[in-house]
Amino acid sequence: MKNTLPLIIVVVLIAAAGAWWLFGTRLGVLITTFEECVGKGNPVMESYPRQCRDGERTFTENIGNELEKIDLIRISTPRPNQTISSPLTIRGEARGTWFFEASFPVVLTDWDGRIIAEGIAQAKNDWMTTDFVPFEATLTFTVDKNAYSNKGSLILRKDNPSGLPQNDDALEIPIVIAGIIGTVKPPPTACTQEAKLCSDGSAVGRTGPNCEFAPCPSAGRSCLKDSDCPSPQYLCQETQGMGTACPSNDPPCVPTHITITGECKVKEGYGCSADAQCAAGALCHNGLCAAPIGRQCSGPNDTGCPTDFECKQGCGSPVGYEGEPPPPYFCQLQGYQRTCPICLAKDTLIDTPLGAVAVQEMRVGDAVWTKSASGARVVAFVTKVSKTLAPPMHTMVKLVLEDGRALLVSPGHPTAHGHTAGDLVEGNVYDGARVVTASRVAYAEGYTYDLLPAGATGFYWANGILLGSTLR
Repeated sequence: MKNTLPLIIVVVLIAAAGAWWLFGTRLGVLITTFEECVGKGNPVMESYPRQCRDGERTFTENIGNELEKIDLIRISTPRPNQTISSPLTIRGEARGTWFFEASFPVVLTDWDGRIIAEGIAQAKNDWMTTDFVPFEATLTFTVDKNAYSNKGSLILRKDNPSGLPQNDDALEIPIVIAGIIGTVKPPPTACTQEAKLCSDGSAVGRTGPNCEFAPCPSAGRSCLKDSDCPSPQYLCQETQGMGTACPSNDPPCVPTHITITGECKVKEGYGCSADAQCAAGALCHNGLCAAPIGRQCSGPNDTGCPTDFECKQGCGSPVGYEGEPPPPYFCQLQGYQRTCPICLAKDTLIDTPLGAVAVQEMRVGDAVWTKSASGARVVAFVTKVSKTLAPPMHTMVKLVLEDGRALLVSPGHPTAHGHTAGDLVEGNVYDGARVVTASRVAYAEGYTYDLLPAGATGFYWANGILLGSTLR
């Protein structure tokens, strides 16, 4: 037995050495990042972002959220993962809606999110547009040469004078800071496994270096598409867009549409704590987003509506014609004041080739300025006008833009972007200017008014503000 023990030890040592030769060397060079893949000498595919292939595995270069924000802001220098030093010149272009007073903030952070430098990017051309405007900024900074990592982030924030979180947005790209040699990485912090229940029914845990609860998914987050939102319980509701409409008699015309800005809103049937969190047309009722107008019912004595709903008569035609049947009845949330799309306030001025004319004075056949499918300002004739009795206690949207234009309009009146006046909130950009007031006020006049110009869009200018029409 004593003679066989040394032999067993030798066999074990040989097996261990073989296992180390077979597996240990491979584990020692395990690739986990794009940079490690490139450092090993693997081939790099010149796509964008670049991709590196190590055997059957592919690693994609981190370029931040540049592609997600490309329709809003574009940076030409520095580029993602470029090595930078002080002073740093930043150049690019952003849509006019990214600026406020021709500027927006720029922040440089280190690998841990600590701010290294802050500055202001200035527009190089007129920023009062929805088109792209060139910008430039310069940052001067010093670095800690012994910092753990030479990686950092350059953040170009959308200017948000309203302070409302739903208007926040930012382009963030990774950069490499010259002059940092690196030290020992601090040990990670272990967080407890607690969870916090959010208003939409989801839960979040503790995270980050301070083990703080992660933010709950929230309505109002900026987005361009539904997948930008926190979960399938949300949709991306457009707040500003642009495109080309095509008339039915112009087959070669190709309609286009680009969402410039949007906000995540809670879908019907999911959790909420305020009306503002719900998608357009829905209210927060008993902790859930719900449509205030439901199925059709037979009349005031119909008791078949769901709990908290009652059978109420809907809106009639904004024009009114001889022999028109009475409006149908619908199940309506109790206490909800339905606002029919009943147009403009008396004395609203309509842009015409002969000058501004009060809306109540407009007649069928009058010439008016409208917007063509290609976006040109053209003359058209009025094909319809309406005068609608305003209900008691009717409220209107008092819309004021930062350039001084103002309008009193019913909340249900369509905008030129496919939404309604009631959807506009402070901080939105509409018709080339930021909304500074979108409050509800009482309307004392007896009637409201509307018109429909001929043409593909039916748009017109009221008090200098572009609107759609309720008439068809």
